[in-house]
Amino acid sequence: MTNSPVAHERKPYHWQLVIVLFLLAVGARVIAAGLLNDYLARVAGRVYLIEGDADGYWRLARGLLSGADFSLYEPPRYVLRMPGFPVVLASSIWLFGDSQEAARYFLAVLTSLVVFPVVWLATEFHSSRAGLWAGLLVALMPVYVGFSVMILTECLFAVAIMWNLWACCRWLQAIERNARGPIFCWAAVAGLLAGLAVYFRPSWLLFPVCLLLVLWLLPRKNWPVALGSWVVLAGCLGLSLSPWGMRNQQVTGHFVLTTLWMGPSLYDGLRPGANGDSDMTFFEEDRVLDRMSEYEMNRYYKDKALQFVREYPGESLRLAAVKFWRFWKPWPNADQFQHPLLGATVGLGFLGLLTLSIWGGWGLRDKCWFLFLCIVPIVYFTALHMLFVSSLRYRLPAEFPLAILAGIGMELMWNQLLPRRPIQV
Repeated sequence: MTNSPVAHERKPYHWQLVIVLFLLAVGARVIAAGLLNDYLARVAGRVYLIEGDADGYWRLARGLLSGADFSLYEPPRYVLRMPGFPVVLASSIWLFGDSQEAARYFLAVLTSLVVFPVVWLATEFHSSRAGLWAGLLVALMPVYVGFSVMILTECLFAVAIMWNLWACCRWLQAIERNARGPIFCWAAVAGLLAGLAVYFRPSWLLFPVCLLLVLWLLPRKNWPVALGSWVVLAGCLGLSLSPWGMRNQQVTGHFVLTTLWMGPSLYDGLRPGANGDSDMTFFEEDRVLDRMSEYEMNRYYKDKALQFVREYPGESLRLAAVKFWRFWKPWPNADQFQHPLLGATVGLGFLGLLTLSIWGGWGLRDKCWFLFLCIVPIVYFTALHMLFVSSLRYRLPAEFPLAILAGIGMELMWNQLLPRRPIQV
């Protein structure tokens, strides 16, 4: 007996093949980590491929283990970064020593965990073969493999996003079946996993607002319980972030759920001379922390960015268009990644992913809320980075939900090119 008018069809899972895909992902990333370690030591002569953020995360990780304040620079900035990624790096240092080389191998394993929710989602909403195609994509796409072993948050953030989407799908399925107990349980799980994603990158904080749009696609008779469970989801997200907020209250005097870096980041994208790329030299030149607190600094730059929009609306719209292009540009924007072979690999990979995801999305047009859920992250991040600075790095985590649709697109293409022959009796 089921609470739904139509019984939910369970599709077969080839868990042995899923484990093989996971091991394949680990193997590809371990090879990438080894090649990157060798390149940095022998050719580049430096510790990180992309400096700045990586060094900051590593210093915070060291501080966590030494008992130092969770802060960077002088004067100290206590709420500059979320603690999720530094905690992961601190775990690597605790297990394997103070070695960026070892951390890359550690990240190779952790980022490979994205295979499991991707395979489950594509299998659940289409077929087991679509799940294996989707898993193969996230396991072996060169840009995913390469970014997974950098001391950066992008791919680990993508893992958290995909597990969050998995829990959201379980929640929405329970709403469709009107299964009251599971609805609220899965809502709580989805909220906690959303909180985990925010601990890696604060930009995920508003994602539950997008889920309200997804609820609109459900049958109207389920809206009261759906909205009630959404409140539980949002509450669990806030609850999961409350320890960080209370810590920020102690060090700054203000309850802050994420960071105090939104203001400068916004001004980086909306200011005189902005071009869509990040250039924080204005922050070093202004030295506003010499005369105000970290909280006041954040508000100061947010007000300056909004003032720029009011005074130069036309330029703000032009910058939004520039940042839109930088976000969706198939090949990398950064100067250090302008090698033709690298640009072609990344660009063709993204265009192929986009084409297949459109194909797969068309095949799923009768499953509106699931299709919408897969598309929401990249639309959400596009809108966000038309305000802030923009690049391929910010698009990367939002590509992983598209890989689900691309896997389904590959299966549909396979069936069209090589249709299955009917069994002769």
